[in-house]
This record gives sequence, structure tokens and C-alpha cells, in this order.
Amino acid sequence: MTKNKVFLSIVVFVGVFSLLYGYQDLIGTEEINMVDQALINGFDFQMSFLVGLLSGLLVLVLTYNKEKIDPNILTEEFIRTKFSVSDLEKFEMLDEETKQGVYDYYQDHFDLDDVADCLSYIEKKQPKTNKFVKFGLLGVICCALILVLSPVHSDYVSAKEQYNEILRQQEEAYNQIITEQYLYYEGLPTIEILPGNNLKAGDVQKYVDEFIRTQPQFLLDNCRLIKFCEPQNFDAIAVADGMDIDNRGFGTYVYASSSDFSITLQMDADKDYDQKGTVSHELTHIFDFAHANYYTYYGISDSYEWQRLHEMAPGSLGEYGRDDTAEFFADAGEMYINYPDELKEANMDIYNFMNNLYQMY
Repeated sequence: MTKNKVFLSIVVFVGVFSLLYGYQDLIGTEEINMVDQALINGFDFQMSFLVGLLSGLLVLVLTYNKEKIDPNILTEEFIRTKFSVSDLEKFEMLDEETKQGVYDYYQDHFDLDDVADCLSYIEKKQPKTNKFVKFGLLGVICCALILVLSPVHSDYVSAKEQYNEILRQQEEAYNQIITEQYLYYEGLPTIEILPGNNLKAGDVQKYVDEFIRTQPQFLLDNCRLIKFCEPQNFDAIAVADGMDIDNRGFGTYVYASSSDFSITLQMDADKDYDQKGTVSHELTHIFDFAHANYYTYYGISDSYEWQRLHEMAPGSLGEYGRDDTAEFFADAGEMYINYPDELKEANMDIYNFMNNLYQMY
């Protein structure tokens, strides 16, 4: 048995043991599901050590073969069998170089029968691995592995079935259709699913968790109602609410209302754009409405100080607010909440104004 085979079996043992016992570290501690937990519980130190040991033994037996004798040594041994006793005694008295010359001479003069006899001799003298013993040991080790792993496998299958059932129920709950109803969440404005709109409960929950809960509480406190609709129904709803959906060529995707301090949003939970920033923008409009006076429904954005800041650099925050102080204010609020460093670079005076107002940083 060579050292390489023993070393390989040790490597397999260490690798299997480390993989099983360190499974929790391998997958990380975040979001460990019940299937992972079943494996973590099943492969404790003792189980991991035993499986690693059996795996190492399996590789050792699988790669085991008796070491072959050098054919040249057996050929020389065959040649010596051709000597008489007296010739053998004389041969043994020769030095190694002379002996090698004798071997070479005999090999050079082998006829076909000698070659066949020599090959037959070498075949008989070569040690042979007992295949019955080898395969028997492999069978025993495999049976031991099956026996040892059976409880872990049973727990794994059971956990996987339960987990799949939970996923099925979650998917069913996610896809449940909700329509024309109010939803109430602690600390958030009332959520209204507008009539004629059918939304997945999971999409609504995802939108609320990712884009609404993440807003500053002082902005949410000013908002009384958040309305959701399907994208294909948005334009009709906006027009019915008196909105200009062309909006100076920019179009309207969401809007805020000063009459009931609400914002109306299209339910595109998976749409690839900055929806959190969009909600921040509309909530900033509501904040603006909340600070209005008796003469205008805008408040801060209609103030002299803000109009002066707008006049100094109307396009510093982008084209959308260039010609509209209210949109300029909403853009500033959106950037201050989500991209404060970019706002500093764009317009430090605006950043300082918003920081005095919102005081988030």
C-alpha cells in the first residue's frame, strides 16, 4: 500500500468531515431554512467524524491493490531457475556487473519458448489482490454508510417535504388576489386597493415592505392614504382625478393629492427603476402640502427662500424640476433621503436647506 493512497484517504476523511461538520459555516447564518437545519442537526461532530472515516476507508479499499514486483527482477529470477546447483553457486560469487552481463546474455538468446515461459513465470509470481475480499470490504463499508446516513436522510426528506409545503402555502398566499379594500399597517398610512383593480397580495406586501416602510416616519405621518392600482388602469384613474398625464412632456407615473393628502401608485413591484425614490418624491409633495397656508396648497416650495434657491440653479437637480418649484422641492427631498452625497455635489445650498428641514443627517 503506497503512501499516496493513504494520504488520499486522509484527505477524503478531512474533506468530508469538514464539509459536513462545517455545513452551517459554509452556508452562513442568514436565512437557515428547516432543510438546512435538519442537516446541521444530523451531522453533529460524532456523525460527521464517522461518515468522514467511512468515506476515507471506502477510498482506501477502492484504490487498494497489491504492489507489483518489477518484471526485470522476476526475469532475472526466472533465468536463475535455469542454472544447475553448481552453476548457481558459481553465479552467486560473481560481482554485480558480471551478473548483469550474464542476465543480458541469456535474455538476448531467449527463443520463443523461453519468452513464453518467462512471461508465464512473471504472471504467476506477481502478487494478486483478492477481489472477493476487496469487494466484500467495499460492500460492508457501503452498507455501514447507508445505515449511518439513514436517520439523517429520513430527517432531511421529512424536512424537505414540510419546507416545500410551506413554500406552496406562501406562494398561494402571495398569489391571492385582493381588490377594492383597505389595508392597515402599524405606523403607515392606510393602503387602499382602488375599485376595479386586482392585485396579488404578495406584490402589495413586497411594495409596502421595500418602498414604503423604508421611508422616514415624519414623511409617512403627513400622508393619510396610499392608493394602489394596476398599471393598465392608472391613466384613467389619473385623468378622473384631474391629473395632466402629459405633465409637460415628462408623463405621469404617480401623483400626490393635496385634497386628501394621498398618493396614488401603480403596482409594479418588480419594475426595474427607483420606486423607493419615487415614493420619497411623492411623500415630499405631501410634506409640502402639509405646510401650506391659506393662500396656496403649496407650502415650503412656494416660499421666498425656496424660490430664490430655485432661481439660482433651476437645473441643478435635473430637468424635471427646472421650471416648477414644487417638483424641484420634491426632487430635492427624494435626493436628500436616498442620495445625500449626490445632492451635496449637485447643490450644497439645497442640501443645507433640506438638512435644516428634515434633519436626517
